[in-house]
Amino acid sequence: MHGRKTIIFLLVWLFPALAAQAQMQIQAQVIQRDLRVFFLSDLNLTGRGTTANEIFALTITNPTGTARTSQLWVGISSRNFGELASGITNPFTLSPGAFLRITNRNLFSQAQQFTLQDYQILDTGIELRDRVLRLGKLPSDIYIFTFELRPSDGGSSSSTFIEIDVSNPTSLDLIGPGAPADRGDAVIVPSSQPIFRWTSNINQFRLCIAEKLPDVHDSASPAEIIQDRIRFEKTFTLDPTRSGGLAEDGSEYISTTAYPYPAAGVWPLEAGKVYFWQITGIVPSSGAPLELPSEIWSFEVQGAGGPLGSLTHEALLAQLRALLGADFEAFFKSGGELAGYLPSGLFLLNGRWISQEQIRAILAKIASGEYTLIESRVE
Repeated sequence: MHGRKTIIFLLVWLFPALAAQAQMQIQAQVIQRDLRVFFLSDLNLTGRGTTANEIFALTITNPTGTARTSQLWVGISSRNFGELASGITNPFTLSPGAFLRITNRNLFSQAQQFTLQDYQILDTGIELRDRVLRLGKLPSDIYIFTFELRPSDGGSSSSTFIEIDVSNPTSLDLIGPGAPADRGDAVIVPSSQPIFRWTSNINQFRLCIAEKLPDVHDSASPAEIIQDRIRFEKTFTLDPTRSGGLAEDGSEYISTTAYPYPAAGVWPLEAGKVYFWQITGIVPSSGAPLELPSEIWSFEVQGAGGPLGSLTHEALLAQLRALLGADFEAFFKSGGELAGYLPSGLFLLNGRWISQEQIRAILAKIASGEYTLIESRVE
C-alpha cells in the first residue's frame, strides 16, 4: 500500500474491435484478467501518471505496401459521468507490413515514445478526480477506454475500446472467536480448537494468530501484540470445488470463510492464555498484491474447570426443558436431530460465547414473558 491511493475494480467484459477494411489496423486486449486493484497513477485521472505493470495492450499493424504515419487518440469516459479525459500521441511512422505494441505504460508515463500529449481532463473528469482524491477510489461505474488510430494522410481511421466495471469489492469482517481486541477484556472461548470465521467478498486471505505474552505492557496496542509472538500463520484461497487441496502459490483451498484450528501439526492453543488474531485480504493489483487487513480480535482459551460447574449446568438444562417442553426431549431421543450428543452447558449467542449469568438472565425473561420464544431448532 505504502500511501498509494487505490481504487478497486472488476474487469467484466472486453470488446476487441478490428477495423475492417482499414488501411491501418488496431486491436486491444487486457493483460491482467484477474486484476482487482487499480492505482490512480495507472488511470492518470489525477495527472500524476507514473509507470505501472502492463494492464492493457494495443497492437497496431500496417498491412499496406507503404510506410504510414499516424497518431493514437485515447479517450476515457464512464456511463454515469460521460466524457472524462482524452489525449493524443505525437505522430509515429510504421513501415510496410510492420506492427508495434503499445501498453498503458507507454501512454500514462513520461519519457516514453507514445506518451499522450495535450492530455485534457474535462469538467466531469475534474469532478471525478476531486472525488477520487477525497475518497481514494473510483465510484462504482462502467468506465470506457476508447482507442482511435488517426492516419496523418487523412485516410480511414481505425478504433477499438475496452470496458471496465468498477465495483469496489473490499468488505472484510470478523465473526468469531472472541471480540475486537480494543474493547475490553478478552472473551473466553470453551475450546482450544476454535473455528475462525469471517465474511468477505475477497477470495484470498491470510490468517495470523499471536499469543499475548504475560509481560506485555498495558499500553501495547493490538497491532503491536499481534506482531510479537506469532503462533500460527496460513494463507487460504476460497474455492468450494477444491477444498482441502493446495493452490499453486502454496495457499490452502477452503470452501467457506471458516477455518477450524488444527488439532495436530501446529502450535497448540493453551488453556488460560490470550490470543490475538487477524484476517488479511489479498487482492491482485496492477503492482504487488494489495493487502487489506481486518480488525484485530482477541480471545482467551477457557481454563481447567471452566466457568460452568455441573450443578449450574444441570440447572440450566432444567430451565431449558421447562421452556421447550416436548421439543427439548425430541431433540435428544433416538432419531432426533441431536441423538447421541450430550449438552455441554456452553452457549453461543449471535456468534459469541456468553456467560452463565447472561444465559440465565435470558431464560428468566423468556419464563416471565418479557421475551417470546418463537422457534427452537438445530443448526
